[in-house]
Amino acid sequence: MSELRYVKTQEQLIAAAENNLEFFDAKMHAIKAWYKTEPGLIEKLIPAPLSVHANPMVRIVISRVFVDLMGGMEFGAATFGVNCMYQGKEGIYEITMPMEGEGIVVGGRETYGEPKKIADVTASKEGEDCVATVTRHGITYLELRGKTTESLETSNFTDDVYCFKVFPSCEQNKPVDQNPLLVRINMHRTQTVHTKLNGEIILRESPMDPVIDLPVKEMVSLVWEEGGSSSNASVVEEVDAMSYVPFMHSRYDSV
Repeated sequence: MSELRYVKTQEQLIAAAENNLEFFDAKMHAIKAWYKTEPGLIEKLIPAPLSVHANPMVRIVISRVFVDLMGGMEFGAATFGVNCMYQGKEGIYEITMPMEGEGIVVGGRETYGEPKKIADVTASKEGEDCVATVTRHGITYLELRGKTTESLETSNFTDDVYCFKVFPSCEQNKPVDQNPLLVRINMHRTQTVHTKLNGEIILRESPMDPVIDLPVKEMVSLVWEEGGSSSNASVVEEVDAMSYVPFMHSRYDSV
């Protein structure tokens, strides 16, 4: 009898859990940017129960990630979000997370509720020149570039990243089948390289990815980073569905 691969044995399930990409440590290099936008915009973007930070800013990270799994995997990964507060503690609310590869995108969306979309993502350093880009539908709508200027102190730190795990309804004219869940992802970073860049943040118009709606008014920081990354996560709260529905469409290619 031929093997039926749509069903796994208990041993196969255990092996699959031990080799789940979502829980593997990774190496990465990236350009990370923080900037300030027009007053009042970020305040409109943050769903309850998250709240606005006293010093609201946008954060962009565009990276290449390397995972020691299945002979070695490399993929591009980017995040575009804003700082926020939850129960008196600082965090990051991710608005969109363009990534390379169906498996990377589907796994993050289903496991954590991450607002991932399939994209082409680059991040490279040649000499003192650093460039990182995100492209979807033929539009390079995110671009970070700069020249290295000085080495900065490295550190180990954890970012509390927040996403909403949502359950779109199977019924027409009903937004969700149950209340969304607020997920906190503890992103642990170990820096081995931390270098200041002199450069620019470029946002371009894209109907499906309107990052340009948060225009750059003041660059706060631009750095090149190398190091390690790991994470753990948990559901912290069930959220009233109708409070999140106005933000839900941004997870998809909706205009």
